[in-house]
Amino acid sequence: MPKRYSCVLLMTDRSDLADAAEAFARERFDVRYTSRHSRNERKFPQEAASAIAQGSVDLLLNYLAPMYVPKVVLQAIQREAINFHPAPPAWPGIGSASYALYRGDPTFGATAHRMTTTIDGGEIVGVAQFSVCSEDTCESLFSRALRATLDLFFEVCQELTRDGHAVATGDHWERAAVTRAEFERWMTLAPTDSPDQIARKMRALKHPRFPGPFFEINGVRMEVPKDFDPIKNPDSLSSLWESNGSNESNRGPDE
Repeated sequence: MPKRYSCVLLMTDRSDLADAAEAFARERFDVRYTSRHSRNERKFPQEAASAIAQGSVDLLLNYLAPMYVPKVVLQAIQREAINFHPAPPAWPGIGSASYALYRGDPTFGATAHRMTTTIDGGEIVGVAQFSVCSEDTCESLFSRALRATLDLFFEVCQELTRDGHAVATGDHWERAAVTRAEFERWMTLAPTDSPDQIARKMRALKHPRFPGPFFEINGVRMEVPKDFDPIKNPDSLSSLWESNGSNESNRGPDE
């Protein structure tokens, strides 16, 4: 009988994703601890740290839990500590779906990688890809990436069940992880931006729940009206002086 490896599993609090991931993991591993976390939680759970500190935890799996894992925790894992990122290796960090749409990437996807003290910087052990559709928004693209991440979770767990470790794919991150501050700056339009740049950024950031893009004049930051059309009105960008009182995008860790 193959060895049943011990596991600590951190997950998103979205039950439509976490329920399937947890059930799959429990069928294959000796799950010592599980927890679910909202997209705003950043602190590593003390209960998980305690379970790992007791020793003999083979695997730490982070399935869409948006938190930093301390170095001491990573060092205590016996075999693999793997994170599942809902974006391809081209886009580590924040804002992945928006950047991909803005650049016009033909594909998007998900990445599994070994966790290190560098955010989205560890060795890649799994990649899933799918085609970007012409009608995709950042909301639809990110939603599809979440589903691809679940499929990738299943795939990597099967490998871990069989071999007790994951094999590097040979893929590499294309850049350092984009930070929240960098994404906030990118969401702010400049008066010198062309109509095409503005139109692409508006498409890339269009979301029913989150604001953006923004326009700043004399230190005042405002959201661009959703119905603004820079192609039909290329000379009207300077008219976007409408304070909406919103200075934070509040977007999730990858959207």
